[in-house]
Amino acid sequence: MLSYERQSRMVDFVQQRMSVSVNELSQFFQVSTMTIRRDLEILESKGLVTRIHGGVTSPNRPAASREKEREAVNISQKAAIAETGLHFIEDGQTIFIDAGTTTAEVAKLLVQKHGLTVVTNSVKVLSILADAPGINLIGVGGVVYGGAWSFVGSLAEAAIRRFHSDLTFLGITSLSLDNGLTEINYFEADIKALIIKQSQRVVLLADSGKFEKVSSISVAPLSEVDAIITDDRLAPALVEAYRKIVPDVILTETTKPLTDPGHVFTLEVQTSL
Repeated sequence: MLSYERQSRMVDFVQQRMSVSVNELSQFFQVSTMTIRRDLEILESKGLVTRIHGGVTSPNRPAASREKEREAVNISQKAAIAETGLHFIEDGQTIFIDAGTTTAEVAKLLVQKHGLTVVTNSVKVLSILADAPGINLIGVGGVVYGGAWSFVGSLAEAAIRRFHSDLTFLGITSLSLDNGLTEINYFEADIKALIIKQSQRVVLLADSGKFEKVSSISVAPLSEVDAIITDDRLAPALVEAYRKIVPDVILTETTKPLTDPGHVFTLEVQTSL
């Protein structure tokens, strides 16, 4: 196992256990305690773990939510945001779908499309689209990060570098005007930064609860995003502030259930000067 992959698994292992000794890590990963200490030194420098005498603990910051917990948050907003995202897709495109609960909602709707090539690092998206007709589905592979059911690490990065997408649907943990896009997990952050680099157009899917929050690891500045789709609960002042940086900010109506016959999304697009 490469050191990069071992460190990725180590972060997830520590988050699950909350605290673990150096000897336990050495036995689990089948490497020397000296190697473990070097790994922990690197991870601590990135704010991913906190070293204590004889071991390590999860850092004193919000931990990445488990996938089932994240699915239950803001369900109606995420579904409406995903529905709006379909309007960006054209038949025949190559699109990248990032791992995340909102991006997975987009995947559920792609059965309506044809002639797409979908590249993803999401285990969930792969399961959703595995039998979808008319879609050429490609999974990047790599080490699985359980916090988001995503492929990360050097294998995933090498695969992503081989693809150039017309459109990317990106998920994120936090975003702010001053700090841009940020993530909790270092390896997730690296994958997202690479996805952005390989894409012609990046559409960020984020419910209003993620705005003006900062997680520990930087991903990219807001200027690298071409559009943001969010819900109509975002404060008007924030909408205008974000529109000064991001070309398109789209508000989706989520105050009514999607099953309501009167439900329509509100598409508001403003090009920044």
